[in-house]
Amino acid sequence: MDLTTKDFWDSHHKGSGGPPRTEPQSRKGWFRQLVDNARLRQGAVVGQGYNHFALHQLIKTHLPKRRDWSVIEIGSAPGNNLVTLNRNCGYVPYGVEYSSPGVMATRETFARHGWDTNNVIEADFFDSEFHERFKNRFDVVFSYGFVEHFDPPNEAVALHVNLLKPGGYLVCQIPNLRGVCYPYLRLCAREQLQQHNCTIMRKKPFQRLFEPFGLDTKFCGYVGAFDLHASSYRHERSLHGYLAAGLDRAQDLLDHSMFLLHQRRFPQSGLSASLVFIGHRAS
Repeated sequence: MDLTTKDFWDSHHKGSGGPPRTEPQSRKGWFRQLVDNARLRQGAVVGQGYNHFALHQLIKTHLPKRRDWSVIEIGSAPGNNLVTLNRNCGYVPYGVEYSSPGVMATRETFARHGWDTNNVIEADFFDSEFHERFKNRFDVVFSYGFVEHFDPPNEAVALHVNLLKPGGYLVCQIPNLRGVCYPYLRLCAREQLQQHNCTIMRKKPFQRLFEPFGLDTKFCGYVGAFDLHASSYRHERSLHGYLAAGLDRAQDLLDHSMFLLHQRRFPQSGLSASLVFIGHRAS
């Protein structure tokens, strides 16, 4: 059962295209400049969140750099993960997306980087024709916050593997909504919780999702600092919205602090932002 609707994703992806917004250099204060310099020293880009950085550093550790390999992201809008995967590993990017605004946003990202916009496929990931066309097609199959929107998620995971070439890698990330943010979400964002399958947001249940497919597990566990997951509500003009805006600002400060204090060792605990599985399919 899909826990979210297509209308939700259409609304979510509207206006998500276009280049990332950055502050003009002249308007940056000394602290912002200090943080940006720390990001650059660690290998991140200006404006990149710490938990996003931690995820992609983990991927770099376990996956090879190959400019002749292809990667597909399941639910790819607006394409920012594919930008990072291409920059870090060299993979030729593809995306599949069923939301029309999401397709447009991803194609804008592809066009901006000089990539083939035909590699953004508008299709329902669960469509049998899509899977007949692309079975065993990709060297890397990647999803970010996808499988937790289904209950049960087993079919979604099986279809990830269906796209994977022998010798390829599966990378699957889900948010950890059972971490430090859980009391806030239970109190103020029950609708958001209901759109996610929280039963798999523990290491053992998450790991069991991948056991039937014979993948060699390279990593399975928590990644990153904690995430308050309040950004979706920060623009509401209500007590709920003001609380979300405050938590979102606290998240920014946490991101800044993690980049300033980072010593090449990422936090991994039940309070971390994500659960990540990386598996290798035998040749």
